[in-house]
Amino acid sequence: MKSFAFIVNPATIKQLKDFRPALRLLPDFVISSPLKNFFSCKSCKVSPIKKVQSIQKKEINGFFIVCPPEKILDGGHIAKRLGAKVIGLNGYASYIVDKDQNAITRELNIPVTNGNAFTAWSVFEAIYRVTKINNIELKKSNLAISEATNPIGSLCAKKLSDYVSSITIVSDQRDRLLELKEKILDLNHIEVIMENDVHRAVENADIVINTNNSPEIEFEIEDLKPNAIVCDISLSDNIFKKLKLRKDITFIRCGLVKLPYPVKLGINTGLPKGIILASLAETMLLTFEEKFVSYSLGDNINLDKLEEIADIAARYGFEVWIPEAPVM
Repeated sequence: MKSFAFIVNPATIKQLKDFRPALRLLPDFVISSPLKNFFSCKSCKVSPIKKVQSIQKKEINGFFIVCPPEKILDGGHIAKRLGAKVIGLNGYASYIVDKDQNAITRELNIPVTNGNAFTAWSVFEAIYRVTKINNIELKKSNLAISEATNPIGSLCAKKLSDYVSSITIVSDQRDRLLELKEKILDLNHIEVIMENDVHRAVENADIVINTNNSPEIEFEIEDLKPNAIVCDISLSDNIFKKLKLRKDITFIRCGLVKLPYPVKLGINTGLPKGIILASLAETMLLTFEEKFVSYSLGDNINLDKLEEIADIAARYGFEVWIPEAPVM
C-alpha cells in the first residue's frame, strides 16, 4: 500500500498544544518564551494515519511528523525510513526559501510539496461559491490580497484575474509586486493596483484574501467596507473572533478539505472530524494518483495545476469545505 508523510511545524501555541496534548497542562507564557526554542529541544513526533479511503474505496496510509524547522531534514529522513513516497510540508514558509526546499528533495531523494496549489484552489472555490449563493456579481467586484507575493497569494491573484473587475495586490516588496502585476496583466487586461499599505488596500475591496499565516490580521476590522467578504487561510481564532464583531462581514475559513470518509489522524489538529488542511489533502491526492513529483513547491507554480488538483480531488471524492456555501 502506498504511503505519504506530512511534516508539520505548529505555528501557534494552540496548535502546539493540539499536537502535543501533554503541554495543555502548562500556561501559555511558559511555552511562549520563546515557542521555537521550547519546541526545538523536543524530538520529532510521529503518528500514523491509517486507511485513508477514496470514494472508490482505494486505501493509502501515511504519517504525521511534527518537528521544528531546524529538524525538517530529520523529519524527512524519518519519512523516508517509514516508506513514504511523497512528503507534504506545512508551517515552514517563513523558515525556508526555494533553494532550501529543493535541497530537501535533493538530499532525501523524495518528492516534496507545500500544498499551495490545492490551498489556492480552495480560496478560489470559496469565493466562487459564496458569491454565487449570495447573488454577488464577481465581474463587478474589487479584490484585495494581502501578502500577494507569496505563492498562495500570487496564485489567487492570477486565477481570480479572470473573474473580478480589479485587484489590489499588497506587499512591502515592490519589485516582486511589479513582477506579479506584469504576470496578471499578461493573463487579463484588468485594473491592477500595487499597494504597500494594507489598510488602504482593503478600504474599497468587496473581497479580501488574507494569505498571511500570522495569528493576527494586519488590517483593522474598521478598515473593511460594508458587506465585504474576507477569506482567511491562517485558521486563527483571533482573526475569527475579531471579524465576527462586524455582523455585516462574511468570514470564510479557507484551505480546508472534507475527506470522503472520516479518518483517525492520531493527532488532534483542532479541526472538525473528517476535515483536513488542503496541503495535507494535496499530499494524499498525489499518493492516490501515484503522482510522486514535487507538485507545488516554490514560487513558480503553473496555474494549470489548480485545475488539475481540483480534478484529481473530485475523482477521489475530496471536497473543498465551505460551510457558508455547501455543495448542493
